[in-house]
Amino acid sequence: MIEQRAADRRNASARFRYPERRTGFDRRAPGGVLAWYRNRPHTIAAVLAGVVLLNLADYLLTVRALNRGATEANPIMAVLFDLSPTLAGVVKLALVLGVVAVIWRMRHFRRILGVSLVALAGFTLVLAYHLTLVAST
Repeated sequence: MIEQRAADRRNASARFRYPERRTGFDRRAPGGVLAWYRNRPHTIAAVLAGVVLLNLADYLLTVRALNRGATEANPIMAVLFDLSPTLAGVVKLALVLGVVAVIWRMRHFRRILGVSLVALAGFTLVLAYHLTLVAST
């Protein structure tokens, strides 16, 4: 008779461990879009540059909207814009550059690659929102 000393690990729920112990890519499987993306550092760099550029466009369009009488929806950025638009821009750019640096440093992890694509999609939606406001005025 064999004694079972530990719980059956095959039925364990998926958990995110930081830092991940492996990159999360199975070498036996084709891998999909994220595996393709992971193997192209120039594409990752282009996506991260796009995030920074979209963030800068968001800032410039926000300044334009504020000059036309709009209000900032983000309460933290609203306080910074009240103090100084330049300060708000520096803080916004510094935060995004910090996040982009972390993503670049951890680009071998599947979840981080997903975060980079979500950031690009999020800033693209923000830019689309700004452009619809510009078009409607």
